[in-house]
Amino acid sequence: MVSDHESEDLGERILRVVSGLAGDVAGEAPRPLLDTAARSLGATLERWGRNPSLRRFIGGVQQDVLTSPGEDVELSANLGVSAKLGQMARFYVDDAAVGEAKIEPSGQVRTIIAAPGPGLHRVGVKVCNDRGEVVSDLVGHRLLQVASGRPVVLVDAELILPRPPNEPPREVAPIDALRALVDEGFELVYFDIHEKNRDALIHDAILQQRLPPGAIMVYSALEQELRGINVDFVDMFATSAIRRLRGHGVPVTSMLTSRETDTAQTRRGNVDVMSPKEALDRALGGFAKQKEQATELLRARTNSTAIDWRLDQMTDSVLVQGNSFHAELDNEAARNRLFEALDRATATIHIQFYIVRPSDFTERLVVKLVQRARDGVRVRFMVDALYSDEDILGRVNPLIQSLKQEENIEALALNPIQSGREVGMSSFKKRDHRKLVIIDGTLAFVSGRNASDEYYTGFDEVPVHDNTPHERIPWLDAHVEIEGPLVRLVQQTFMRTWRRQGGGSIAVDDGVLPELAPAGQAAGRLVVHRGLADTNGLGMYESMFDVAQKHVYIVNDFPFVYALERAIHRLLARDVAVKLLTGNAATRRDDGTFFPAPMHRTLFEYMVKAKLEPLLQAGVEIYELVPPPSPNVVARGGRFRPYVHAKVVSVDGLVTSIGSANLDATASYWESEANVVVQDAKFASKVEAQLEKLIDGSLAIDPASEYWKRERAQRAVVGTLWPGSFYS
Repeated sequence: MVSDHESEDLGERILRVVSGLAGDVAGEAPRPLLDTAARSLGATLERWGRNPSLRRFIGGVQQDVLTSPGEDVELSANLGVSAKLGQMARFYVDDAAVGEAKIEPSGQVRTIIAAPGPGLHRVGVKVCNDRGEVVSDLVGHRLLQVASGRPVVLVDAELILPRPPNEPPREVAPIDALRALVDEGFELVYFDIHEKNRDALIHDAILQQRLPPGAIMVYSALEQELRGINVDFVDMFATSAIRRLRGHGVPVTSMLTSRETDTAQTRRGNVDVMSPKEALDRALGGFAKQKEQATELLRARTNSTAIDWRLDQMTDSVLVQGNSFHAELDNEAARNRLFEALDRATATIHIQFYIVRPSDFTERLVVKLVQRARDGVRVRFMVDALYSDEDILGRVNPLIQSLKQEENIEALALNPIQSGREVGMSSFKKRDHRKLVIIDGTLAFVSGRNASDEYYTGFDEVPVHDNTPHERIPWLDAHVEIEGPLVRLVQQTFMRTWRRQGGGSIAVDDGVLPELAPAGQAAGRLVVHRGLADTNGLGMYESMFDVAQKHVYIVNDFPFVYALERAIHRLLARDVAVKLLTGNAATRRDDGTFFPAPMHRTLFEYMVKAKLEPLLQAGVEIYELVPPPSPNVVARGGRFRPYVHAKVVSVDGLVTSIGSANLDATASYWESEANVVVQDAKFASKVEAQLEKLIDGSLAIDPASEYWKRERAQRAVVGTLWPGSFYS
């Protein structure tokens, strides 16, 4: 376990080496001189080990970790040049070997361990040869902080980093507040959210100021794919990092900072935000509420299942019992079920789409909605303005205009762009990606499907020859239908967006929010992600991955955001089987050549596959969708490999997510999303059986195949040059 000053152990080791060398060269050297030199060198090497650029070169453990006893912990290291010295890496916690990992071609290694008992533990890594002999002991170590159950306070690193010389002195020295919090029974953890990784600077500040030790949690914009977002740090931090820590059993109750932090997010998360002066003023008995909160968090976790606890903490959702769910992955069946539901409506139809595009399906939908409105059904229709080309710099979508002309239909464009001054990264990326249909407040569809032919046309309904354009060929997509009490939450989500975006008033009656009796035995939850205000969708997927024990199915065709990449590597390290069903952004013929497609679709295809390649090498089974043969397909080979637009994740035959959220950075941070998580074994097993059937008929990607090797150069170039944050 780590002492008060974490460089002391390395300093002692260096002292022994230097003493030996000095004795060999010039007899007994003065102890004070050796001691000073050794400790100075030890601190320098520790600092080098924390510098991100140097760490990539000389190697080292990646980051400090904060968790609770018994939790699965990922220990990871980048071995740098040391990767060339051996075949295996061995991880140590407090000098005890805890795990080994084969060195990957990238020099990355990782292992999963169960967290030890409470306290601060030192994590190191050594490189071994194929006989298990240590050939290199990497410089430096990191901290594994295991929470004891006492309340945890997150200390803003800005309080301890050097300040500009012209700034006035602080009213209260941070060291005084930190010591007071330790005396009050808090555990300290240092955090930093910044464009750059300032871990080494924070580590130096803790040592130089002799501050109480604690893990350093760095949330670098560069590492988190948040470059240029300019979002208030507390909103993002309170709804992602704090929730993630609580999900892992760390009772975070408080934040120590001098920034302005009284936001709705921190209040909703029940986070006690205080300045150093406030912390000092409240010492000697002023933190009873925080101690009680920590106790209650741990008690609630003990009384909950692993998946419920994580989803409760990380998604701001509630589990609702008594529902019936139906998943639909067949486009033709989905179209028929949607139109049948519209025909059954008696009071209200509420629809939200991201894209409304001219197509046979959309023309039929508009006609159907007009007919139902003339029958007396109240229709409300929402679209994302940018991607439906409605109310963008004066442009209008004729399909939506036809709806607006009807007396009983209201149509609303979300987040319009009305002048050139509003054009920018945020206005393009912060969009509403949700797809919802609610009928009479009693039936809901939560979907990945937009209003266009590719989402609602069956694979065997379209004639396909060698020169059929990519945009004519259908995509794989999915929706989930809900009956039961959970429908009310879907309806309320629609109504909140409608009201916030300036829609007309909605009278709350039995045609909008009726009382809903149980409609089945299944439990589920609605997970809504509201752009940069939270990270609920990301937390949903992380939660599902982190509880998986046997297998995970993923259906998606977007590059995974970094946090989910790491979660998948944790799955593989635990020997959980991961199967990914993906597709081709530009549809391919049976021999792998492309149908005619816009250049950006082809480039996107190369980029996605480039991002998936490390997961393929790590052990993820990746399949490109190949629909069943059809007499309508006469392209060479008689088969094709289309795009996959579905967003489905299913774990262990127990829990399944379907909705609008991809697993990429755009969905995780920028766009608003809605998914349903069904926690029902019968439902999950049925969905997984459908996925397994699709996988059985699809193409398993083999990195040694001629198909995969012939596009290696294209993947490398596009994967390197593609502009990260804008990729989807």
